Amino acid sequence: MKKLRAMITLTAMVLAATGLAGCQSKESTGETEKSPAVSTTPSATAAELEPVKLKWVLRIPAQKDGEKVLTEVNKILKEKINATLDIQWIDAASYIEKTKLMIAAGENFDIMFTAPGYQFYENVAQGAFLPMDELVTEYAPQAYGQIPVEFWDAMKVNNKIYGFPNYQIAARQTTITMRKDMAEKYDIDVAAIKQLEDLEPALAKMQAGEGSDKFILAGPGINQMDIMNYLKMETLGGEGTPGAIELEGTDYKVVNQYEQPVFINYVKTIKSWADKGYINKDLSLAKNFEELSKNGKILSMLGQYKPGGEAEVLARYGFEPVYAFLTEPLVSTSSVTGTMQAISRTSKNPERAMMFLELINTDKQLYNMLVYGIEGTHYKKTGDNSVELIADSGYAPNVSWMLGDQLNAYLLPGVEADTPQKIDELNKSAKTSRIMGFSFDAEPVKSEIAQTKTIIDKYAIGLGYGMYDVDSTLATMNKELKAAGMDKIIAEKQKQLDAWVAINKK
Repeated sequence: MKKLRAMITLTAMVLAATGLAGCQSKESTGETEKSPAVSTTPSATAAELEPVKLKWVLRIPAQKDGEKVLTEVNKILKEKINATLDIQWIDAASYIEKTKLMIAAGENFDIMFTAPGYQFYENVAQGAFLPMDELVTEYAPQAYGQIPVEFWDAMKVNNKIYGFPNYQIAARQTTITMRKDMAEKYDIDVAAIKQLEDLEPALAKMQAGEGSDKFILAGPGINQMDIMNYLKMETLGGEGTPGAIELEGTDYKVVNQYEQPVFINYVKTIKSWADKGYINKDLSLAKNFEELSKNGKILSMLGQYKPGGEAEVLARYGFEPVYAFLTEPLVSTSSVTGTMQAISRTSKNPERAMMFLELINTDKQLYNMLVYGIEGTHYKKTGDNSVELIADSGYAPNVSWMLGDQLNAYLLPGVEADTPQKIDELNKSAKTSRIMGFSFDAEPVKSEIAQTKTIIDKYAIGLGYGMYDVDSTLATMNKELKAAGMDKIIAEKQKQLDAWVAINKK
């Protein structure tokens, strides 16, 4: 419906009329600059809009009661923007490959969850997503104005916005997340763990007492953002692609992160721990991470911290956590782009898709229905802004961070009432990356990136789980990366970064 371009956003009118426009995250008194306000004068009603059906692709396993929840969601959408929603549920393990096939086939869909680790930059380079600068200011003015300006800058590739951020914790603080009962049982002082080497005595205690069938430490990787943060490096572009800079450096030299001493030492540490039995090498057991954890098989894992995260860990992984903090909080382009929505180039209704994104980021009732399901069936209210999940209810995505402005989510048991405000404040008080706002345009080297990603994927899991000899494997991997065009990628990243620095660091 291209004629919608001439109409002012329907959702602004609806939200103003219903009083649903408030967003907890913006109640903070932080000084972070917000996006420019967009003035609108509503001129349409739902009845005047042609009915459309939207398709949303999500990295969430199929839910037993998914259709039941969608029926209720669609009642709201029909009333507010004369649209209905269909969700394509895809489990995490299959998400990249299935969405690759969808895009390659030119399949019609409207919105897709995306992130650098899920081919965001590669898909932009291939023309899979629509630029949304005009769409977001015209059809999602309220959500646009609620999100800090620098977040929108992080969404840009070649100076155009391609992602709609799910506003959530962006200050990344690398942690060891440990089961509280394990820390208490083995008298582990997590506050004393400041670097990976400090963790080994705790791993040894748990390994000796719990047996070899457990994942004493799970989730180690070689290219995730939290690992790069710990190693004080920042990858430019998609996670794992060759080319990173030092977080605290004084120059802007782009290097191959897989050749740096800090990276080599990290992988050797993981290898030594795997040899000692702290990391389970049976990757066939690791396919369903959340199920393993809920069955008591995972005792600690590498990850990140956020205020109120304890309740989310309990709901998602089935244990009460304690944290060892390995880094200070940092906000970067990569952390801001860690969870986004994109509008597909094949969308027949991009304007209505953007209206939907406006609603799920500002309409608390709609957002929480998508997050938690139907009140009384999938959760019960325990307060004005708190809920308790109903066990085995048939709907439990446990990914509020993937579905919109997470600070609008009802609070789970154990989460303090001021958690949304604390998250917002932490985002604003955290150290900012020295290249915040720089985004890499992968178009000039998209074929080389595809080839190098295949190589990195071939070795990443084995290196991350300590299965391979480090020196020989890294030598082989780097040789193959070089043959696949690594040097060209790094040179292109350097070129674009130099141009950005020349403008932004005068």
